[in-house]
Amino acid sequence: MAPKIPSAKITLSCPLFAADFDPRNHAFLLVAGGGGEGRSGVGNKIFLLNAFKRHELSEVVDVELSRDEDSVTSLAAAQSTDTSIVTFVGINSSLALQKQNQNRHLRSFHIDYPPRRADSASSGSKPSKPGQTVNLSQESVFRTVAGPKGSTDVYQRITRLSPWNGEGATRVAAITTGLAPSGEIVFLNANTTTPEEGDVIARIRLKSDEEAEDIDIAGQDEDTGLFTAAYTNGFDVFTCRISPDLRSNAAPDVRCVYSPENTKGKGPRPKFRALRFLSPTTLLLLQNAPDRKGCELILLDLQPTISSPASQAIIRQRKLRKSIKIGLGLDVCNLRSESQDQQQSIIAVSGSDQSLEVLTVDFNASRQHQTGAGYGPLRIYKTLHDVHPFSMTKICFSNFIPPLSPVTPETPPQYVKLASVSMGNTVVVHTFPLSPTPPSSRNPRYVLVRPGGSDFLMDLSGTLASVFSIVLVVLLLQAFTEIRGVMPPYLGITDYLPPDLRTKLAVPYNAPLTPPSPSSPIVQTEILPSPSAAPEESQSRLLRDIIPNSDTSLLISCNPSNNDLVIEPHTPKLDSELPEADSEAESGPDLDSNSASHPARQWTDLSNEDRMSWKTHLINAGLWDQQHDEDESILSSVFFRELCPHPQPQPNPDEESDTGVDEKDK
Repeated sequence: MAPKIPSAKITLSCPLFAADFDPRNHAFLLVAGGGGEGRSGVGNKIFLLNAFKRHELSEVVDVELSRDEDSVTSLAAAQSTDTSIVTFVGINSSLALQKQNQNRHLRSFHIDYPPRRADSASSGSKPSKPGQTVNLSQESVFRTVAGPKGSTDVYQRITRLSPWNGEGATRVAAITTGLAPSGEIVFLNANTTTPEEGDVIARIRLKSDEEAEDIDIAGQDEDTGLFTAAYTNGFDVFTCRISPDLRSNAAPDVRCVYSPENTKGKGPRPKFRALRFLSPTTLLLLQNAPDRKGCELILLDLQPTISSPASQAIIRQRKLRKSIKIGLGLDVCNLRSESQDQQQSIIAVSGSDQSLEVLTVDFNASRQHQTGAGYGPLRIYKTLHDVHPFSMTKICFSNFIPPLSPVTPETPPQYVKLASVSMGNTVVVHTFPLSPTPPSSRNPRYVLVRPGGSDFLMDLSGTLASVFSIVLVVLLLQAFTEIRGVMPPYLGITDYLPPDLRTKLAVPYNAPLTPPSPSSPIVQTEILPSPSAAPEESQSRLLRDIIPNSDTSLLISCNPSNNDLVIEPHTPKLDSELPEADSEAESGPDLDSNSASHPARQWTDLSNEDRMSWKTHLINAGLWDQQHDEDESILSSVFFRELCPHPQPQPNPDEESDTGVDEKDK
């Protein structure tokens, strides 16, 4: 189970739509939003927050923007030093200027950090003086065709920069339109504090009624110097390569790398909400199912699309909790290390249920030629419920900068922070502690979760755990049923119970007898058992053993064909005037004729003479124990029919004629 994640929360004075960390220092967080143009009481602001403490957020700088312009819609930290930060911001001009085609939507702000930032951050005290803020530039770089009736709904929906890779490293930025009749993506050189039209390096014009749902830029290729960008229009995923050295409005070579088929034919299709690079050749997608039926993460390998665009490129897929009807936001933190052979990525997804789902995925170059292109499964790390009172508008991770190697005892603990903002004016920052792996190494890499084994071993361990759980449940169920006398004592658990518990809980097991078929007699035995019959055989046929185990009354009759006693189930018809024999299912022609002439009578209805005769027959048949004083009350529910004739001694063959003469004389 994941440990409890420390979090800090603050409520500001306006709805928030954008957030980004200082790429050099995760102790500082930029958030922005506002009430838009002409809304009294709710201003438009940019806040610089101190997020150094794990359980506390505080305002460092509060930048008040014009209320005659739109609210901040997007923001990205472009450059930073120890004393200041430069951020690119998307803010629409006033409606009057927009109608004049003068929408200066791309802004740049320089924000000074408070004096003695390092001291105040380490001590946790509030700064004594606010920093200075300067609006460096305001530019219009979109060339979107105006909408019908001079529509002014177009705004700068996304502002995204390539990953920060150290001081002086080249970075590019991408901005996209929102609510435009025909969407547009503009790429700019981000190594400037005042972006303008001359910094545009590429431009992509989308089809009519098509917008970029999300866009991301991978790190710069060391060999070619190019950046790989990916964007989605909601239904397809596209990539292109950007050169930071060109100054051009031409469109780059755009390639569709993934277009999921609509397996259900007609009807709504799944829609991509967001995407992020895990590496220049691996892309993570957040896809929402139609009709608010959930969302899933898809890990896409871009390498097959280079040689064979038609080949399947999905590496991993994972559906998220059913309570997340729609995924709203996605961000990724790649835990870089000096070695490129292994890397863990932290993934965060914001859901429509105001929750955050945190996952991890591991890359191992040694498994690159196996299933998954070196990536393990997407694993849930933590679910953070009810993070905000209202819907989240933006989530972002801080940039992870690994400590210098070799690691010493003085190396501080490493953390990654996750910020989220909402329409309810709230900011929440969660702090995730990282662990070195291997722990004893002086050059470890840092991870959120210890990497698991191979897929085969993990699947095998999961299967064994499932089998063990099933066996354990079966054993517990068997033990319980044995104690309660429901099942035969195969395990003998009752014998291991303490005497007091055994007295209170244990119930002896009584094996149920299989009810005989109505057409089959329970017992059929000779009147005179064979002298060689074992005593146990006779004892096993005693009536006192048969009667308690019978669910119905018993009928004892004589089979005339062999003078055997027949014991069978009997159900008398009390309300019928017909003889009892008419309602009984007998077997054999002799029994049918015999039952018609001798109706069944209960033991209490027999005369004393008949009772004595029947007891003699039962004793001879081994059904009644003469040596023990049997209780005749057990015969009260037994019915009897006719008495068998007394057996005659068998004559010798040579005396057969004499016996015949004697019989005639008699």
